Amino acid sequence: MTRPLPHRALAAVVLAVALTASATGCAFTDAGIGGTTRAAAAAPPTYTWVAQALRHHLVARRTPSGAVVTRLASPTSFGEPLTLMPVARSGSWLKVLLPIRPNGSTGWIPESSVRLMWVAYRVEVSLTRHQLLLYDAGRLVYRTRAAVGAPATPTPRGTFFLTALLRQPQPGGAYGPYAFGLSGFSPVLKHFAGGPGQLGLHGTSDPSSIGHSVTHGCIRVSNQVITMLAGRLPLGTPLVVTT
Repeated sequence: MTRPLPHRALAAVVLAVALTASATGCAFTDAGIGGTTRAAAAAPPTYTWVAQALRHHLVARRTPSGAVVTRLASPTSFGEPLTLMPVARSGSWLKVLLPIRPNGSTGWIPESSVRLMWVAYRVEVSLTRHQLLLYDAGRLVYRTRAAVGAPATPTPRGTFFLTALLRQPQPGGAYGPYAFGLSGFSPVLKHFAGGPGQLGLHGTSDPSSIGHSVTHGCIRVSNQVITMLAGRLPLGTPLVVTT
């Protein structure tokens, strides 16, 4: 991904969704769609916890109070609030997925350093079916074709989450009108287009590529679809890539 202009309106959106939000859009007031915000209390099993940094820097450790794995800044380099996905808890510590290499890296952070909330949405991408599925509170609400990585530059399998939403300065360009940054990285490209080989979910100037294995590792959907997703998905939304 390149580093175009942040989509400020959605960057400021709070990450929680109301339990009563409809399947057509657990979206947010700042995005102009409406909806309700709620801090974490008792998330349903089909929802995902997310953690938004309360401090300018977060230190992730290998174990609670153990050696430092990495230090992360908030806002991020894209101007977005640092948002992570917790996967476990031990006392006052949270184990979170980290947006660093290698993919799947985790670390422990103090729960007091973040604001815990939950999201209803989940995205799944099938590499062999070239398909993107959108779930809301565990219910499939949207299905569409997608382009994925070419054999030489594959899209890695695994669980990732959305780290940034960027409005593109040229909506008709290669990335379409919007691009989400993902927490994962290309397994083969250490650098790409001036960046670190970070994966993305974005639109395209070549709709004929949708449904094929042709990208440098990013997930590509139509401009209509990415615009819809940009209006709904908060940072921290999980994205699972399967075969």
